[in-house]
Amino acid sequence: VPLYVTLAALALFNISIQIFMPYLILYYTESLDIANYVLIFAPAIVVAAVFTGLYGKVYDRKGFRASIMPSLGLLMAGYLQLYFFRSTVLVFVGSLLMMCGNLGGGAMFGAMVRDNTPANKAGMFQGLRICAQVLIPGVIGPYIGSFVLRNAETIVNGDGTVSFVPNANIFLAALIVAVFVWLTLIPLCRKEK
Repeated sequence: VPLYVTLAALALFNISIQIFMPYLILYYTESLDIANYVLIFAPAIVVAAVFTGLYGKVYDRKGFRASIMPSLGLLMAGYLQLYFFRSTVLVFVGSLLMMCGNLGGGAMFGAMVRDNTPANKAGMFQGLRICAQVLIPGVIGPYIGSFVLRNAETIVNGDGTVSFVPNANIFLAALIVAVFVWLTLIPLCRKEK
């Protein structure tokens, strides 16, 4: 049961990420008019990667409950920051929090899935993990994002395709799904405690 609850929460976690991720660069460049978005996004990714490498020790020492909840907290704080603020510095802070929560949470879920997978059936459960991590979020997340932006302004890209001009509502939608991740994990974390 813990494995399936973890996989369900992992699917919701990645749905939350996939709501905004397809639109993030457009959000920086078109909605916020930040031409050098790389100066925001690249440092946030590098710092988040270093954070995740160090943060993995929390899982090793204290377990899933003590490591996943702060990761979700960082992710949700990043969403709130990106929803409410538009200045470059505050967008960087929001992006940093969001990326730390994203990478840190993903690592904690990966460790929990690994620890709850039966030792002699690791290969059999990889398909379920991929469904929860990639397939389901890759379909549902962008659908929610496009639904949220259904009335948004559109632009024509250099290759002739049309894209939404994203607004901050994608972060609000991602935050709502992240709350469901939290709720899904409550029974699992109580059991671990």
